[in-house]
Amino acid sequence: MTIPSFLAPVARSGRRFALAAVFASHVSNASAADEAPAVPVTAIVARTDQLDRVINGIGTVAPLQSVTVRSRIDGQVVEVPFAEGEMVEKGSVILKLDDRELVSALASAKAKKAQDEAQLSSAKADAQRYSTLAEKGVASASTLEQKTATSEQYAAAVQSDDALIKSAETQLGFATVVAPFSGRTGFRHVNVGSVISANATDGIVTITQMDPIAVSFVAPGDRFGEIREALKQGIATVTLVSTDGARTLATGRLTIMDNAVDASNGSIHLQAIFDNKDGILWPGLPVATILTIEKRSGIVVPDKALARGRDGLYAYVVSGDGKVAKRNVKTAFVTDARALVTEGIGDGEQVVMDGQSRIGDGAKVTVTPWDGAPTGELSEKVKP
Repeated sequence: MTIPSFLAPVARSGRRFALAAVFASHVSNASAADEAPAVPVTAIVARTDQLDRVINGIGTVAPLQSVTVRSRIDGQVVEVPFAEGEMVEKGSVILKLDDRELVSALASAKAKKAQDEAQLSSAKADAQRYSTLAEKGVASASTLEQKTATSEQYAAAVQSDDALIKSAETQLGFATVVAPFSGRTGFRHVNVGSVISANATDGIVTITQMDPIAVSFVAPGDRFGEIREALKQGIATVTLVSTDGARTLATGRLTIMDNAVDASNGSIHLQAIFDNKDGILWPGLPVATILTIEKRSGIVVPDKALARGRDGLYAYVVSGDGKVAKRNVKTAFVTDARALVTEGIGDGEQVVMDGQSRIGDGAKVTVTPWDGAPTGELSEKVKP
């Protein structure tokens, strides 16, 4: 089709307009292609918090006292007033022996003292009379000395009687066996009617102190300096956890650090004391130990937020324009999957938790709350 000459300028103008529209469309599409879509990530707010530096280990519950109760004398059992496996208080009766012979021996000792006291009284009176006669020259000095010696002899006899009475009372006291301290009884080894001997190896029963109770455990020997300092500062607390990690059992204090490192394995032996009123801890029970050796405040984030690169640890921090900045990070220590950050992250900054592998420095992101935060300050979710 031939365009009339008077329409040629209009046609040329239309083609230029069409070409300009096509060019603008291509530029717009290229710009849209250059701008990458925002990457979805989860993030959390870094907060200033206190974090404990700890040493983890394995220990065994051990009683502070455990004793096999034995009789001090021979005799026949007439009463065993306790039940196996029950708690007994200090001084409560564990066993009674037939004490009739011992009662008789005590009565005899007391009667002998009464007899000697009567003779002593008479001897003293004689010595006093002869002393008066000797002063008047009626009695000889030798007779006075004899009467005085007799008086002193009976005085010594009375003192001996006192000792015999105390011995008889002690023997009579041994006929009743009492608990030396409060604790739990085990299986008893005697019954009513049986005759026991002071030399018997089995004893009557074993009593184990249950409250308070101790836990023995070990720590690396090269950490003894930190442990010793924590003891001095009074922050050396020990938390007990079941070996499966399912529950916390008790919290106590470190009381004893051995005076030498075991050269055979490079460890140091420790002991902690715990209240055990509920009887949760049982002698011989294996437990996981968490010894606190330092308490420090700083920026705390989940360890999951930190990644390791060629230059060390780093994290992605979300800025106000929705882009992330890669930060090199330094930490003091990690406890319970939480890291104490010393450099790289500030209080209140948003730190990427999930999605680090899909982003780089300067990438645009859309933030959603992280649903795996631990309890405490770090449980605060980031608002998208």
